[in-house]
Amino acid sequence: MAFDPENKNIKKALQKNETEQPTDTQDKLVIPVFKDEEERTKNYTFSLQPSARKRLDGLAKEHNFKSASKFLNELIKNM
Repeated sequence: MAFDPENKNIKKALQKNETEQPTDTQDKLVIPVFKDEEERTKNYTFSLQPSARKRLDGLAKEHNFKSASKFLNELIKNM
């Protein structure tokens, strides 16, 4: 069976695939927006490399969070 370029169904299917963008957002990181919702927190201790902490502080400040821990908390909640 050969491909018939005049087949309208095949043309439609090919055009639809060319214009569709992948909508898989599962692998994309979404930066949270600052929301002033207060919830009780509990202290936890964990380690970061100094360069990662510097980057975390910068991202928190860039996105108007009061602290890196609030930014990290929102980032994890939105995953």
